[in-house]
Amino acid sequence: VSAERRDQALTSTRMSVAKLDIRDIAIMPVLFGEADILKTIQLLPGISSASEGSTGFNVRGGANDENLILLDEATIYSPSHLLGFISIFNSDVLNDVTVYKGGIPAYYGGRTSSVIDVQMNNGNSKTFSGKAGIGLISSRLTLEGPIIQDKISFILSGRRSYADLILKALPLDLIPDNTQLYFYDFNAKINYRINDNNRLFLSGYFGDDVFGFKDVLGTSWGNKTGTLRWNHLFSDRLFSNLSLIHSNYQYGFRLGEDAYMTSGIVNISAKEDLTFFPNPENTMRMGMLAGYYRFNPGRLITGADSSDFRIVLEEKYAAETALYISNEQRLSPLFAMEYGLRLSAFAQIGPGTVYQYDDDKNVTDSSTYNAGEIIKHYINPEPRLSMNYRFSENTSLKASYNRMVQNLHILSNSTSGQVTDVWLPSTDKIKPLIVNQVALGYFRNYDDNKIETS
Repeated sequence: VSAERRDQALTSTRMSVAKLDIRDIAIMPVLFGEADILKTIQLLPGISSASEGSTGFNVRGGANDENLILLDEATIYSPSHLLGFISIFNSDVLNDVTVYKGGIPAYYGGRTSSVIDVQMNNGNSKTFSGKAGIGLISSRLTLEGPIIQDKISFILSGRRSYADLILKALPLDLIPDNTQLYFYDFNAKINYRINDNNRLFLSGYFGDDVFGFKDVLGTSWGNKTGTLRWNHLFSDRLFSNLSLIHSNYQYGFRLGEDAYMTSGIVNISAKEDLTFFPNPENTMRMGMLAGYYRFNPGRLITGADSSDFRIVLEEKYAAETALYISNEQRLSPLFAMEYGLRLSAFAQIGPGTVYQYDDDKNVTDSSTYNAGEIIKHYINPEPRLSMNYRFSENTSLKASYNRMVQNLHILSNSTSGQVTDVWLPSTDKIKPLIVNQVALGYFRNYDDNKIETS
């Protein structure tokens, strides 16, 4: 059974899209035995590595922070372990990866360069199974199976590196006993089939990197995500996905027992997506999103009593909403198009203080806002359009246009992206990034669709 037409690349309105099969990723050449989806997508045309050996990447000239990376709809803000050496994605627990470089549909938003949509496996609802892997950097274990057969299934997967254990086992006096040098991650998902019309999915990711010498010097960072999704079938033509999503990225640096620095971002959002099939020639999608952000730009605290030395940058808060509608329509056997509009609204909100400066960067005035008060807001329309004209059974011409708006920004000392990067919202001083992208593509298949070229 094939999930897609063999000539899908010719007939679909989508262009600049690549769907990666996890089985193909598993057989790609890897470094130290670690299959890595972010290293694999750097082999695709239009995508380049941000720096040699890192998981950071640039898509068609866009910056590293302009890539939206989703794991079961939850945003991943720092997708790397080992300071960018490998990604946080454990291929044993993934189902598929879709990469959008252009012609991005209206139901995606928030970044201007690309979308990497990663979906976790739902777990085996028939039989219990497991697999394990041992690599030079880390080892992993995955278990999946039914809790109630054909009703509730689960998948659990854990991975941990062991450089610290190897170092401690070596007869080297230079390596202190309190050395910490490891990363771990844990994926979990439960799939509950309530009845023929309703399903619940609960998935989560938890991961951390810990480097340092205990109580002397150290750094740690990690992501935590959670997604609760209710899948409902109103009829054979109307389909709904309601999701509650949580993302949390935190970074910390410790010097001694009483000095530490932290930074991070927390995001909570709710999404409703509807898919409607009015007839065989049209597929409509519409939906809305509402989200809340809390930004910790940085705080440095030293000392253990009330006279601590503190540098605490004021936290920032933001609210986000979006509405979208799109339609994929086949106008004739030779011509099809997908068109849509996304309307995004973003507001920096209180509590907070806004300062005014003169030309010499001296503070001239300030305004204080209470919790929930709007400090600055932006509303932007984001039209999307993709077209496909098929000249013959094996040839087609495609064109796409998308306007993308990004309201989150990174302060970074590196173009490749580091764990110490600081996320900030659009404010009265920092405007949203807006990108318009146009693409044109020629597609031709050979030998009964065994060879695809574009």
